[in-house]
Amino acid sequence: MSKMTLRLSTLMAWCAALLLASAAQAQVRPSESIYILLRGGATGYYGDLDNNPNSNSITGGFDETGWHAGGEIGYQFNPNLSFGIGGLWVNHPNFNDSRPPYTSNSGSDVYQANALFRLTPFAQARVSPFVELGGALVFGQGTEFERNDQTGGNDDVWGYGPVLGLGFDLALAPQFGLFVGAQSTLVFPDVALDGADASAFGVTADDTDFDILANVGGGLRYALSPPGTAVMIEGLECPAELETGESGTFSVYTNADATAPVSATWQWGDGTTGSGLTDRHSFSTPGTYTVTAMARNDGGTDSESCLVTVVEPPALPALAGCRATPSAVDVGEAVTVDATVTDANDVTVDFGDGTTASSLPARHTYAAAGRYTVRITAESEFGTDTCTVPVTVEAAPVVDAFCADITELNPVFFGYGSTTLSADARARLDENIEVLRRCPDICVTINGYSDGAEPGDAQRISEARAEAVRQYYVGQGLDADRFRAVGRGVAPGANVKEDPEPGDARARRADSIPSSCAGF
Repeated sequence: MSKMTLRLSTLMAWCAALLLASAAQAQVRPSESIYILLRGGATGYYGDLDNNPNSNSITGGFDETGWHAGGEIGYQFNPNLSFGIGGLWVNHPNFNDSRPPYTSNSGSDVYQANALFRLTPFAQARVSPFVELGGALVFGQGTEFERNDQTGGNDDVWGYGPVLGLGFDLALAPQFGLFVGAQSTLVFPDVALDGADASAFGVTADDTDFDILANVGGGLRYALSPPGTAVMIEGLECPAELETGESGTFSVYTNADATAPVSATWQWGDGTTGSGLTDRHSFSTPGTYTVTAMARNDGGTDSESCLVTVVEPPALPALAGCRATPSAVDVGEAVTVDATVTDANDVTVDFGDGTTASSLPARHTYAAAGRYTVRITAESEFGTDTCTVPVTVEAAPVVDAFCADITELNPVFFGYGSTTLSADARARLDENIEVLRRCPDICVTINGYSDGAEPGDAQRISEARAEAVRQYYVGQGLDADRFRAVGRGVAPGANVKEDPEPGDARARRADSIPSSCAGF
């Protein structure tokens, strides 16, 4: 049987050489489909009845050629892998040999049941090699094995063993194909196949416990479901450059005839993933990223990559602290506009009255009253920033020449020790009130005095006299905010000796000192 082993090795090497000769790419094969397969061809035999002197060659087992035919039904899991269950009928003339010490075999038929996995590595090629691997049950001549030794007797023996096949598959149509190949079955025990066991008779040394049944031929296959068209990426759209935080659109375009459904996933290159034929993504860190799209359908997968450069965004111009000082002015009064500016090449100030300035701070006077919106714009090649501030311009007040000449008002005098206004004092104050009503921009400081000779505290008396005057002004309808009452104590220059009456009548008074209300 060593020659038989050599023949098997030579056969496998020959088939392996054919496997490496696979041709170019073509269509995809079926997936997730039940299929039917029919096969037939020549059968070779290597075993106890093989006495051919050339049987040590790979073709020696085919010197007396038999024939086989059979079928298979199975399931195609995907374009590359299928599993099937089938049967073969084999007829070989060697099984009818009647060489001593064997009895004549009554038949030449062998029946074989197979369970096979079939791997087609290049399933998208029109011509693809394939490999078959599985097991078999053999119903051969061992079912009528007659021992011719001293004990005699009949035994029914069924065989079993591994099946190995190699070949080429030709896809002719989406569901239909042809194949050619070689298939070998090692049958254990060796008596099961040919009904002969040399060692059982002690005539010929036989230390091998199996026979070999080799089939060479071809057939056809038919899938109940048509194959899908494999998805292929025909285009990839990626932004060449993004800024950090900027979201970009990524799209993958596939062949229009790809069998649905088609799905796509994305590897962004930053450790995250996405999905969909179109997706959006942003990167948080600058750098160059390899973005990979993978499209899938039942027919297969395809992938394509692109490079995306991510950069820091440019610094945009910015304005802060926009202000106008003062924000309310009179016509002809200057206003100053200013702001804090960063990362800008140019600054424009629009004062809202048709005039502009090109730098900050900017001073401006308005020729007409109104409410104006001052717009400040900072610009660079990367963008702009703006801010606005309101300015109120009022008409300049009409200057009354009479009021401009007012430098003093009537003083009032008090009796000895008195803080009450006399009729004469009220008459004097009424004259002052007429002036103050005409000149609303005049405010008054009221200074009260004592002559120092009056009974009581001079300071308290002076304060009471100033307050009496203030209350009279306010009581006549003038704004209290225009008056300030101040007690000055003893009047400077008071001299009781110059007045024949008690004290000094000139020092017992309250002066109304006019001034502008601005800053009062």
